[in-house]
Amino acid sequence: MAVTGIGSNYNNNVHEATYAVQKNGTRNQKENVEAGIAKQFVTLSISDEGKEYYRNSVQQEGHESYDTVLQRRQQLKNEKISFIDYGLELQKKAVTNAGGNILSTTDKANNYVTAYAELYDEIVQGYENETREKYVADESGTHKLTKDEELDALDAAYQKTVDNFVTMEKTNQHAREIIGEEMEKISKITSRSALAATYLEEQKSRGTDEIPENLSGKMYDAIFLFKEKYAMFHSDADSLSQLLISVKIS
Repeated sequence: MAVTGIGSNYNNNVHEATYAVQKNGTRNQKENVEAGIAKQFVTLSISDEGKEYYRNSVQQEGHESYDTVLQRRQQLKNEKISFIDYGLELQKKAVTNAGGNILSTTDKANNYVTAYAELYDEIVQGYENETREKYVADESGTHKLTKDEELDALDAAYQKTVDNFVTMEKTNQHAREIIGEEMEKISKITSRSALAATYLEEQKSRGTDEIPENLSGKMYDAIFLFKEKYAMFHSDADSLSQLLISVKIS
């Protein structure tokens, strides 16, 4: 780094100027001296060697390189860095597929299978068409995802989503059983029998929502079968919805 603009007589100039102010003490002399000092400015410039030294020192210390910082800034500007929450995407698609309807546990499970299939297809088609470009920020700076990395992340999110879903459905079923027992007791009390009877009638019309045995395993098997069939899938001739009919949980 080169520093220019400081004369070798800088200290002498300041000393002489200060002495002049002290000796004469006039306002005009003081103003002239201050103006002279103000002209003694400092200019900083960084040479190409200095920039290269900075790049090397940053890299040696394990931080982002100078070039990586510039690249990441450009990627952020182009909105290419994406923090993808595959679990959230699965939830959103499953809710959309439900369409606001009250569904059985099996229907909900099939919606998650469909959501997985749709995301899987989006990822695969995006890389095949070269229209999908996703980056994530990590400890090394930025990292461009591959198709396999995205599919692995989707699988991990699906497994976690299935585990949470099945646990929640079992909890809800247990709660419904307890509420049903209490409503049976309340229906025998004259003052509250109408309310309880209405609740029980609604539950009866909905039918018994039994959780399929080994639901987690069935949901995992469904996407395994989906992947096998998808390997022979042709998006321009086949329909994803038709493929999913053959992997539905019953």
